[in-house]
Amino acid sequence: MVLQGGLQVRKVQRIAGKSGFQRCGSWRALATVLPLLLLAVAAPASAQMLRDGPPPQHRVVYRNSLVLRTNPLGLLDDARISYRYRLYLSESPALRDNFIGIGLAPAASPAFGRVGLLAEFQPLSVLGFYAIFEQVFYFGGLNFLQSFPSARSEFGDALLEQRGELPPGSALRNYSTSGNQLTLGANLQLKVGPLVGRSQLRVVRPDYELREGDRVFYDIFYDVLAPDRGWFYTNDADLLYQTELGLTFGLRWTVTHAFYGPEHFEPGEPQENLNGPMHRLGPILAYTFFQKDGAIFNSPTVLLMANWWLSHRYRTGQEVSRAMPMIAAGVAFTGDLLPVK
Repeated sequence: MVLQGGLQVRKVQRIAGKSGFQRCGSWRALATVLPLLLLAVAAPASAQMLRDGPPPQHRVVYRNSLVLRTNPLGLLDDARISYRYRLYLSESPALRDNFIGIGLAPAASPAFGRVGLLAEFQPLSVLGFYAIFEQVFYFGGLNFLQSFPSARSEFGDALLEQRGELPPGSALRNYSTSGNQLTLGANLQLKVGPLVGRSQLRVVRPDYELREGDRVFYDIFYDVLAPDRGWFYTNDADLLYQTELGLTFGLRWTVTHAFYGPEHFEPGEPQENLNGPMHRLGPILAYTFFQKDGAIFNSPTVLLMANWWLSHRYRTGQEVSRAMPMIAAGVAFTGDLLPVK
């Protein structure tokens, strides 16, 4: 689900970020969004360019993105800040941006907040891996969190809204809770002339304090009925054309799939997966205003995406018309929080 960072892959070694979208209960919820995580005020940085040489041995970087989404509706501010240690020295574009790193991955939406510990390993500019272990807190408002007894349970938007309107204390109403989540990610990106190919894979294992008897929950980040203490994955595959003027455009194909075990069904019921895999496809457009490698404020990017649902339990005519795309708009930026040497 989710956009990964800005689309400024002007070089294959640019930082790969992660933009997410969260489903809110109503447009009124957008007015209650938490303040942006202002990570860019921590330290001075030099405007020295790195394009003529490799990154420094030690580096503290951040990225922040704010994204609004509809079908399903949502708003999220997502950030990462990390210390990176360069593994080896190279000026080759395919090798130059190599590192291991550790850091924090905070995020906030009207429905929940989370903070995670981040570990990164990027042996090549074109290939990177990461792991995030995060604590997640659902506030109990905006129709979330909602959990269910089986992977076969209904979880469409209409049902989520109906349950959210039940009286407080109802056994079927949304509720506040917390839990932890492990995300394993791999990013691959290649550039040939103006063409960019990119794949961003995330494999997720949630572990929440669900209501007694419930085995799955609706994850508003990935728009999936997630198996508690189970696994699901999502992958964004992009084919992009990048101009010299900062404009990037192309196609995105997103696949999301949950893996349910016998423990995620009620006793005696068929163990058929009714929920996936989910696919969507559509155009993506981004514009990066400038790029100053090593600056404290770098690569400000605006983006717009419209993806049509190819397969989904509720968004291909069952509840929402197949003609209605998922639309997302956002802003993203990155930077260095230590002087570049």
